[in-house]
Amino acid sequence: MDFPKRIKQHKAESDSYAILLYKLRDLGIFRNLTDNDYGIDFEIELVEDDKVTGKYIKAQVKSSDYLTIRKTDSVPTVGGIKQSTLNYWAELSHKTHVIAYVVDLKTENIYISKPLFWQVIKLIDGSNKTKTIEFVQHDDKHHAIIPSLFTKLYAHSPSLMDEIYSHRMALKNLKHFFDLYADVFHYDFHMPVDQLDIFETFLEVSKVLLWSSTIAYGDLKEEERRYIYSFSYWKRVTENAGGEDVANYVAQRPLKVLMPHLLDVLRNYEGRVFDSKYYWKHKSLTYLKLVYDFPIPQVSGHDEIINVGYKQYERYRKDGGFEYLISKC
Repeated sequence: MDFPKRIKQHKAESDSYAILLYKLRDLGIFRNLTDNDYGIDFEIELVEDDKVTGKYIKAQVKSSDYLTIRKTDSVPTVGGIKQSTLNYWAELSHKTHVIAYVVDLKTENIYISKPLFWQVIKLIDGSNKTKTIEFVQHDDKHHAIIPSLFTKLYAHSPSLMDEIYSHRMALKNLKHFFDLYADVFHYDFHMPVDQLDIFETFLEVSKVLLWSSTIAYGDLKEEERRYIYSFSYWKRVTENAGGEDVANYVAQRPLKVLMPHLLDVLRNYEGRVFDSKYYWKHKSLTYLKLVYDFPIPQVSGHDEIINVGYKQYERYRKDGGFEYLISKC
């Protein structure tokens, strides 16, 4: 008697879903979206202490049929991603993080990508060519915990909208940040910070843009580290010492720690945006131009940063200009 044969690809997909659901079952609620094959398989919402958090990500799941471990650097990759899928992931990412998982059916190991937005927009080029995405490297020791741990981390991370808004704000206030840095180390240290709103903005954008950075805290106390991004905390420190608002000597502590890291991250964002200029040319030319108009100086040391403030931050590039930049994409 003849019966329909099960398609090998369908079995691999079902096995991948089953392994993912079992191994990540403690994360929370899995909403199945596989009936709509548009590049998303699940929505995963975190449940913590039996409470639904409202923190969630969109997930695409691939089986090991697509998995390749790159020989040059041992990075797990999956190829054959269509431009239409990349565009879809990029668009969804403006609302919530999109994460890809790939399941090795032989070992039942799960690999996880970082939030896909910045990776996929670099691959979008208007062609018909399929592309390859990368996943986080795992060593054998941490295979069991990395997918769950990173899923929680990404679900709690700042949204893409917050990220881009903070990037814009940082660029628009960059000269003010340099001036603020120079001033708090130059003026009477007991005097209040001259531009409190700029100091508060600096802390706000740093909190978002530095969320994944490893911060070198120097001699900050444990409490200062915990509340480093809190304007009200630094104001309270000044008040407890008998002052008002935020004194220069108080503002020096978070500024000296955070400014080098913020500049490093802003240089990283500059590279990301220029690497994906085709996408931004069609999605937001104003954002692309903003990044172009505010080059990030190659400074990191305390004295170097003060000197940028004193010498006035210069906003020009020694290249062919913005029109030349966009003509190359």
